[in-house]
Amino acid sequence: MWLVTKRLSLGLALILLASAVLLVSDWGRRESRGGVTGVNKKWVVNLLEYVNVEDSEESERGILEGLRQSGLVEGRDYEVTIRNAQGDMTTLNGLVDAALTARAGLLMTLSTPTLQAAIRKSPQRMPIVFTYLADPISAGAGRSFTEHRPNVTGVATGGADQEVLAILHECLPHARRIGTIVVPSEVNTVYHRDQLVLEARKMGIEVVSVPANTSSDLPDAALALCSMKIDAVCQVAGNLTATGFTSIARAARDARLPTFAFMSSAAEQGAVAVVARDYYDGGIETAQLAVRVMRGEDPASIPVQPLIKNKIILNLVTARAIGFTVPQSIVQNADRVIDR
Repeated sequence: MWLVTKRLSLGLALILLASAVLLVSDWGRRESRGGVTGVNKKWVVNLLEYVNVEDSEESERGILEGLRQSGLVEGRDYEVTIRNAQGDMTTLNGLVDAALTARAGLLMTLSTPTLQAAIRKSPQRMPIVFTYLADPISAGAGRSFTEHRPNVTGVATGGADQEVLAILHECLPHARRIGTIVVPSEVNTVYHRDQLVLEARKMGIEVVSVPANTSSDLPDAALALCSMKIDAVCQVAGNLTATGFTSIARAARDARLPTFAFMSSAAEQGAVAVVARDYYDGGIETAQLAVRVMRGEDPASIPVQPLIKNKIILNLVTARAIGFTVPQSIVQNADRVIDR
């Protein structure tokens, strides 16, 4: 009897020891998720994009890198699904629905139409973190960078108007009239145009614009713009003009007019000089805001952040083709020069 009792006691002790080991091991896992990373669940993140151009791709790469740098572990702390509407509004609305059906816990939006669709179709409690748009206020995010919808925050990527105009003035000190195509249905493009007008007016430069509503309108709009006795094309950022920039650049080249622009992709397609926001860096900053939300911070308490960092890209091939000289001082300060 004594021997049986001893064996039972030993077995019970082993069971208790094994349980303690498992409990300590589980505490370690809990500490890894809830203590070190600060995330107490696996987040389902949906990254929603409207168009597929170089600048939005840079934003996407920055977001993914920012998440990796955060200390969170993909697959354990979060998973990311990327959805792109390829410039189609009907598809975009469907992608938002698909994200909600997939039980996304966090929406990250790139571009104005994407943020607007997410706000319109999502529950008010759904966290939304945006980037790759100039004016979140006109997009419906709130009244100011600090007074915004309680579930929305992000990084605003307004255009580098002063910087572009400074380069334009250095290249063309006597320029008094520049032109851009505007898309009336895109509030972001209208905003960019209005900001350019305000900054150009300070320098005594007039800005004229021609409307385009569809991609098929762009070639004729570009021809009309280049016939308006302008000194240069200064194309503001927009979704339609980004995907159809080749038509704008071709018309300007045929008219032997230099084109200045605000998006990285425009340099490859024929703009002589571009000052673009660093969308990759902006993506990293956006990921940092998303991680704060995933760690429990209320989006309502996170102010919208402006993206300040720029990069200068020059296309000297286009410049030579139209007989245009870019001052050496600008070339030396460029972040990238396309020369062949």
